[in-house]
Amino acid sequence: MSIRLPYHTHSLRGQMLLSILVAMAIFAILAHALFTIIASSFELVSFNKARVTARHLAQEKIELIRNLSYADVGTVGGIPDGILTQQEDVVRNGLNYIVKTDVLYVDDSYDNVAPTDTSPEDYKRARVEVSWAGLAASRKNPVVLITDISAFATAVVDGGTLIILVFDSNGDPVSQADVTIVSSGITPSVNLTTKTDSNGGVVIPGATPCIECYKITVTKTGMSTDRTYSTSEVTNPLKPYASIFQDDVTQISFTIDDLGNLNISSVDSRENNFNPLGNVSFRLYGNKIVGTDAFAQPVYKYDQTLITNGSGTLALSSMEWDVYRVEMPASTSYDISGASPLLPLYLTPGGSLDFTFATDFHTDHSFFLTVKDPAQNLIASSSASLSDGSSYDETKFTGDSGNPDHGQVLFSNLTEQIYNLVATASGFVDFTGDFDVSGYTKADVVLAP
Repeated sequence: MSIRLPYHTHSLRGQMLLSILVAMAIFAILAHALFTIIASSFELVSFNKARVTARHLAQEKIELIRNLSYADVGTVGGIPDGILTQQEDVVRNGLNYIVKTDVLYVDDSYDNVAPTDTSPEDYKRARVEVSWAGLAASRKNPVVLITDISAFATAVVDGGTLIILVFDSNGDPVSQADVTIVSSGITPSVNLTTKTDSNGGVVIPGATPCIECYKITVTKTGMSTDRTYSTSEVTNPLKPYASIFQDDVTQISFTIDDLGNLNISSVDSRENNFNPLGNVSFRLYGNKIVGTDAFAQPVYKYDQTLITNGSGTLALSSMEWDVYRVEMPASTSYDISGASPLLPLYLTPGGSLDFTFATDFHTDHSFFLTVKDPAQNLIASSSASLSDGSSYDETKFTGDSGNPDHGQVLFSNLTEQIYNLVATASGFVDFTGDFDVSGYTKADVVLAP
């Protein structure tokens, strides 16, 4: 015999279960909030304790600098040269602190500025920055103290003034860029790293005079690098090592911008359905040059021989904005039979570009044709007939839209001579012309509507 409980008993049990679940949810929310508050409070207390210690370290360094003689106020390898270390690692209360010291001359406007002011080393400005690691790390909030130091009498400093300006690709100033200056063969030696101001500039009076002896490198996190070059690197550099002249101003500008990505894929020919083709070697070079070699040939800033992986891909990160070209190396097994997008490649600052090139077997002489309309749009399935007037006569069609050889076609196994080309497409006027084929020859043909 079964006993059935009254309906209100079941309802009561359900309400109790629901109440328990609601109470547990509220408890979980309150517990999470409580633990979050405790953790945040602990982190805030730890951060403040670390910051107090960092401020004491910075104050110690500032007091040390203030008690030095004026001639000694400077960093080892800096401008001005002195006895202070540019960077120190200090352990306090179980934390690792990094103490960075920068000392620069200040060209004050009270007596004009360089180049009008022929002695712009008016006084020195010391900057001490203390950062730390750990659970409550300083990250982007280090302790920074600055003090100015002047001589009791007017100091006569031999040297010139170096002005460095940093811009992006649009000509706007780049602030907080890292500027590294390293001397070559002068005494005292220089190995100095400083940052640009809000106007993208660095002014360094009191630099030791010399001829092409200062290597300057400019960069910033996430951005490209620009620098000077020695004649041992580039025979005729466009931007040689900087020269400094007594009581004169040397001004150099640099251009940097956000880095981008270039994703490259190599595929087989149209006859092989553009299947991925791995381990293809190719040359990638940009349009920017850093000078010329001994034979007056351009030296490109980026010029590399690369190879796709076994799957036919290659991802290039941290690429500088530039106009890039792809060529097959002198010793190769392949010729380019199609490219998407068309070469050259325009990589914008901070941009990302996908590039695919199709290949066919290499022959000593070939003819690569691209067919476009007047608006520079590629024309698919246009007919291209190539003949030498005697033994060779072949007709091919440009690739379809969406394929790596869209609007393009490659004629292989040719001889070194003049060929006649007839290109036709529906809705366009036929084109007829002669082309001198030697090696891998490329040509663009524009069909008129």
